[in-house]
Amino acid sequence: MAGGARLSPLGAARLTPLPVYGEDAMSAIDEIAREFTGMLRAGRFEAAGDRFWAADVTSIEPAGAPAGIVPVASGIAAARRQCSARFGAGRIEELGIDGPFVTGDQFALFLDMLIVDSASGQATPFTEIAIFTVRDGQISEERHFHH
Repeated sequence: MAGGARLSPLGAARLTPLPVYGEDAMSAIDEIAREFTGMLRAGRFEAAGDRFWAADVTSIEPAGAPAGIVPVASGIAAARRQCSARFGAGRIEELGIDGPFVTGDQFALFLDMLIVDSASGQATPFTEIAIFTVRDGQISEERHFHH
């Protein structure tokens, strides 16, 4: 190649560099992640959403999610409907959370739950990895990975 130019491993495509976050920004995101996680650990799910969801929050679920759960929900009301569709018929009997794991403008949580159906009393284990994106001090996106 002329002038020593080289192709990236992806051919001619160039990757957009990721933004660099200063220590102050990382510290603020870490604080948000810790407070949000603490609220979840205390069973204060709705309060955590009220405190940290951006008005235009987007909640993304995997393909093949249970009935009533849409793949992409936008806005606080839609995110609340997602939570209600997932947990409305039961209660979380046990909850374990690993994290938060913070990098850049995101943090991840590993959640392990036992959900008990209120009508039948049947307990179902539920494991999830959730990745949250923070923008302007609020959670602007959450991505849920579970099976």
